[in-house]
Amino acid sequence: MYVIVGMLLGFIAFRNDVPMTMRSCLYPLIGNKIYGTLGDIIDTLSIVCTMFGVCTSLGLGVVQINAGIRRVNPNVEVSVSNQIIIIWSITAIATVSVISGIKVGIRRLSEICFAFGMFIMLYVFFYDDTWFLLNLYVQSIGYYFQWFVQLGFHTDAFAQLGNAPDGKQATNWMDDWTIFYWGWWIAWSPFVGMFIARISRGRTIKEFINYTMTLPVLYSFMWFCIFGGAGIKMERDAAIANITCSSPLGGANSTASFNGLYRLSCRAKSDMWFDVIQQYGLSPHVGTFMSVVSLVSLVLYFVTSSDSGSLIIDTLGSNGDPEPPVIQRIFWALTEGAAATALLSAGGVHALKALQAVSVSSGLIYTVILNFMCIALWRSLKIESGDLDPNGPKFSSDLLSALYKPSCKKISKVLVAIVAPWWSISIAGSKLYNCKRWPFMVAVAVPFYTCVICQILQVIEPGLAYIGWAISFGFFAYCTGIRANMRAKFGINGNMVEDFFAVLLLYPLAAVQMADHMKITDLIEKDSNMEAGSTSGSGESLGLKHLVEEKPSGDSCSCEDIVKV
Repeated sequence: MYVIVGMLLGFIAFRNDVPMTMRSCLYPLIGNKIYGTLGDIIDTLSIVCTMFGVCTSLGLGVVQINAGIRRVNPNVEVSVSNQIIIIWSITAIATVSVISGIKVGIRRLSEICFAFGMFIMLYVFFYDDTWFLLNLYVQSIGYYFQWFVQLGFHTDAFAQLGNAPDGKQATNWMDDWTIFYWGWWIAWSPFVGMFIARISRGRTIKEFINYTMTLPVLYSFMWFCIFGGAGIKMERDAAIANITCSSPLGGANSTASFNGLYRLSCRAKSDMWFDVIQQYGLSPHVGTFMSVVSLVSLVLYFVTSSDSGSLIIDTLGSNGDPEPPVIQRIFWALTEGAAATALLSAGGVHALKALQAVSVSSGLIYTVILNFMCIALWRSLKIESGDLDPNGPKFSSDLLSALYKPSCKKISKVLVAIVAPWWSISIAGSKLYNCKRWPFMVAVAVPFYTCVICQILQVIEPGLAYIGWAISFGFFAYCTGIRANMRAKFGINGNMVEDFFAVLLLYPLAAVQMADHMKITDLIEKDSNMEAGSTSGSGESLGLKHLVEEKPSGDSCSCEDIVKV
C-alpha cells in the first residue's frame, strides 16, 4: 500500500507538475478539480490519518520503552505518568529534528537508527545458532509463498461465528490483530507514501518497486526470522525446562529468568523483546548493555517516526510546500505529542484499546481513498503508455459538479433524484433508446420504492428490510446497464465496474449526470441537423456542437451552459 501511494504521488507530481500533496493522487480522475473542495477534504483526511497513525505508534512505543527502562532500573515504575514524560521527551527531540529539516536532522537520525537496528540484528544472528536462523529464513520464505494466497483471503469466518464444537475458536483474533494492523498501516500510508515519493525523484518505476518493496521485504523477512525464531526457540526451551506462568523464575510476573529463559507466552507484550534480547550475553552486564542499546534504538525509531510525520503533515498543511514555515513544524510536532498524551490519559487502564480504536477508525476512512488511488494509478499508467486518451470522450457534465459548483438548479435536481431517481433516469433512457419515458419510470420506480417500503415495514415484520436490500440491487443493476450503454454508444472512457459503483454509492448524482448528458447530446444533434439544413453563412445555427468541442480541457459543458447560449 505504501508503494501504491508513493508511486502514484511521485509519478503524478513529478510528471504533471502538481503539488506534492495527497490530493494530487486523484489528478488522473478529476483533473484540476483537485484544487477545489474535494482536494481539501482529501488533504484534511490525510493529516488526520497521519496524526493518529503516528500517535498510535507513540502510544504503543512508550509502553514498551517504559517497560525497558524498568528492566534497566527497577526503581522506575510502569505508569501512565512516566509514559507521558517519555512521550514529551521524544516529542522534544523530534521537534528539534523536524526544525533542522529532512537533509540534516531527519536524515542523520534515520541513518543512526538503521545502524543501531543492523547492529542488534547481526549481534543476535551471530550469537545464536546461525545455521538454524539461515535454515529458518529459507524455510519461512517457502512457507510465505505457499500460504500467501490462502492467508490473503483468510477471514476467520467460522471462528467469528463462535460456535466451534470444542469451544476453542478465537472470535476476536481478526479484530484484535489483523484488522488493527491493517488500520494502523493504512493510517500510515499518506505519511510513508508521500515521504518515499518525495525522495524518489529520477527513479524508474522498476527501481522504485525494487527499492521500496522488494529489498525492504527481504530485509523484513530476515529481521522477523531472526527475532521470531529466537522467541519461538526460547518458548520451546522454556517448556522443556518446565517453566510455567506461575514459576518464580521465568514466569508471568518474574523479574529474573531461569537460566536465561522466560515463558514468553505468559509474559506481557511490552516485556517480550527484552526477555529475548537479555539471553544473549556471557554475563548480566552484556544483557543489560543490549537492553540499553535496544532502548536507545526504540527511542530513536519513534523520534524519526514523529519528526517525519510532522514534516509530512506540515507539507500537507502548506499545500505541498517542501519547506513549510518553522512555526508550523513546531505546532504539528507538539500537536502529535499532545494527541498521544490525551489518548493515553483518557484510556487509563484501557489505553491500548483506545489507541487501537483510533488507529482502526482513521484507517477505515482512508481505505476508500486508497481504492480510488489504485484506479488513478492504473489510469495514469494507461495514459502514459498511450493506451488511454485523457482528452477523449467523456460525460458532458461531471459526476460531482453539484459539489464543485453548486447552484440552486443543480441542488434541486439532486434533491429530486434522491427521492425520485426515476425522473432523471427515464430522461436518459428515453433519449438513449429513442422511446417513451414511462417504461423507464416504472422499471426504476418499482424496485426503488419497494426497497424503501420494506425498510419502513421492518418495524412491523422483521426481515423485510433484507428483502428490500436484495430488490434494491435490481435498481442499481438497471441504472448501471443504462449508463454502460451510454458509454458504449458515445465512446466514453470507463467501464461497467465504475458505472456500478457510481450508481451504488452516488445514485442521485449519477442519475442527474446521465440525464444532463443526454439532454446536451440531444440538443447537439438537433443543432447539427439545423446546420445541415441551413444555407451556408446564414448564421442561424445555434453552434452548440462547437460550444462543447471548444470547451477548455478539464471543464465540462453543462445544461445550464446550453441554456445560457
